[in-house]
Amino acid sequence: MIRSRRFRTLSALLAVFLPGRLRRWVHTRLLGYRLDPTATIGHAFIDVDALEMGHGARIGHLVILRGCEEVRLGDWAIIQMLVWINSVRADKGYFRDVERRPALILGHKSLITMLHFIDACDLVELEDFASLAGFGSLIQTHAVDLKNLKQDCAPVRISESSLVASRSTLLPGAIVPSCSIVAAGSVVNGKMVGHHLFGGVPAKPLRETDLTWGYFNRPREGRPGAW
Repeated sequence: MIRSRRFRTLSALLAVFLPGRLRRWVHTRLLGYRLDPTATIGHAFIDVDALEMGHGARIGHLVILRGCEEVRLGDWAIIQMLVWINSVRADKGYFRDVERRPALILGHKSLITMLHFIDACDLVELEDFASLAGFGSLIQTHAVDLKNLKQDCAPVRISESSLVASRSTLLPGAIVPSCSIVAAGSVVNGKMVGHHLFGGVPAKPLRETDLTWGYFNRPREGRPGAW
């Protein structure tokens, strides 16, 4: 496995243009990524310290995933195409005296659709069956602390069986609770509570979700369906 960060980046760039078997060889043998035999990576630029993909997990074409120290995709977790996930490693010294975990964790059958931007300078986690759906959403884990004049970070979590719709923004420290929906165009700033449809700027609870809906009761076993 290559240790030099410069040569790892060059290998990751080369892999983008290779056919499937050679691309997998670069990812597993040169970069040391741990991929289940059924996991797949498209023509994507994957330059992270550690990547683990479970059974049936998939990263689509034209994804940029860089700078994370840890990336894990659970069984059947999917990142579709044209998603940009960017981070800054802890050894860069950019966030001084800030405890953070530059990582992306996707749970069982979680989903990130296309054309999203994710800032993973701190932990971004999608729990089991969680979805960053639609297109054009932003997850942001770092921002300027104007009071203390420094960059600060906080993790973001989309909890189990929740969905974030198109063009939403999740700010540092945002937590979407389980079995909830964030309406399109909303801004989540901080921890939301309860099983609700959240919407607005900033997002507020609009009404309770119906926990009998099929989206909240998907089977754990077998291939994922439309979701």
